Parts: sequence; C-alpha cells; structure tokens
Amino acid sequence: MTHVHGGGRLLCPAVSAAARTEPPVEHGLARIRQLWTLFRNEQTDPEPFYTVLAREAVADLDRRYGPLRGQRIVDLGSGPGFYARAFRNAGADCIPVDNSRDELELAGAAPENHVLADAADLPFEDESVDGVFASNLLEHAPDTAGIIGEIERVLKPGGWAYVSWTNWYSPWGGHDMSPYHLLGPERGPALYERRHGEPRKNTYGEGLFAVHIGPTLRLVRQFPRLRIERVEPRYWPKLRFIVAIPGLREVATWNCVIRLRKR
Repeated sequence: MTHVHGGGRLLCPAVSAAARTEPPVEHGLARIRQLWTLFRNEQTDPEPFYTVLAREAVADLDRRYGPLRGQRIVDLGSGPGFYARAFRNAGADCIPVDNSRDELELAGAAPENHVLADAADLPFEDESVDGVFASNLLEHAPDTAGIIGEIERVLKPGGWAYVSWTNWYSPWGGHDMSPYHLLGPERGPALYERRHGEPRKNTYGEGLFAVHIGPTLRLVRQFPRLRIERVEPRYWPKLRFIVAIPGLREVATWNCVIRLRKR
C-alpha cells in the first residue's frame, strides 16, 4: 500500500531531501497550475509533487487539530515518507506504516522508525494515537472496511483521521490504465491489458481497486465511534458541494477526502 502512484525510483535518488529546493508556496489558480505541472512528472520524480501536498496537508491539519507538535500520528501507506517528514518537521511523533518494503525504499533508505504492516491489521494498542493520516491509500488496498475499522480502534477519543483516495471514476482512477477504467472495473482493465499488456504498476485486483465515494461514505457511517466532519475534493476543497451530488462526485472529485473524529 502506498500513496505514491509512480513506479520505480526517483530520477536522482542520491540527492537528499535537504539538498533539493522545495517548490514555492502557491495559491489560487497558480496553485492549481503548480499541482498539475508537478503531477505530470509524478511518475518519474514524485518528490516535488508530494512535498507540496505534504506541506499543504500538515499546515491544514495543524490549523484544524493542532498544534501537531507532540501528537502521535500514524501515516498509513506512507511509502518513502514524504508526509512523515513534514509531520516530523512540525514536531509530531509520526510513525510511517506501509506493507511494501519497495515502497518504503522508493527514495532510498526507508524512513526512520517505520513499521512494516498491513493497514487493516495494525500493531498498535487500542486508543493509542492522536491522529491517522491515510493519503491515497484506499484504492491500493483490498480491505477498505478493515482499514476504517483499524482507524476507529487505534484513535484516542477525540482523535482525528484524514482519509483520501483517488475514486475510481475520476480522471486518474485507473492510474496507468486511464481512461480505460471509465468502461468499468472489469471491462476497462481487461481491455487495457488486451491492447497494452499489464500496466507498469498497480495491476487491477492486486495493487489497484475500485473505490467509490458513495459506498465508502455509507461504509464509514457504519462505524459508530467515527463521526464524519467533512467530505471534500482534495485539490479544490472550496468546491465541496460536488461531493453532495451523487454521480457527479464520482467523476468530478478526482481525489476525495473524508475527515473523521473519534467519538
């Protein structure tokens, strides 16, 4: 499991994070252009794209649930730890969790104090963490209910969770197979493989799964100790009215965020 869509290692893995110049902070239309430009290069050089997302996410979470300093936060599907680094820079005790050694080592050495584990079977005690961060995880895991159940279990009362994923019928829902995925989770991948062979990464049914917004919201509401605080498109949260419109939200959201609180 991982939030990093790209395959293979960084183009320049020998360059440390500290040595690279971080992209500038942008706002409004400039932010959208910046994210789109970085996303286009994400598969071959994911660090700039995820550095921007991590910086935005941590600043947002610090405003909503902070101060993050001193909080124990689990980064589910951490990959090489781009988000964990941002959380630690904010003073949080962040634990990167991934079930893939390859993903943990995508940018070189695995992040410090990582845990190799399944997000649906976490090695943490009940009510032992302040926050759970799961970026672009659900579409890469076969057991959404198991992951939500573990989030409910490990969060302290009053704890928060941020869960985002690329919903299936969004423009990039099929990842490398896009736009074939728009034909459906069975027909689309089958046609893609007949024409192009297996995708470079995230084969459907192994590393990629069809996760939809409506069913996921209904699933989360089945967990009595979790309260949905907010649902929004990740990249344009001001347009969150979209997620209230069945059908449209599955296509227009691109990446969905559910913000949760433990009762």
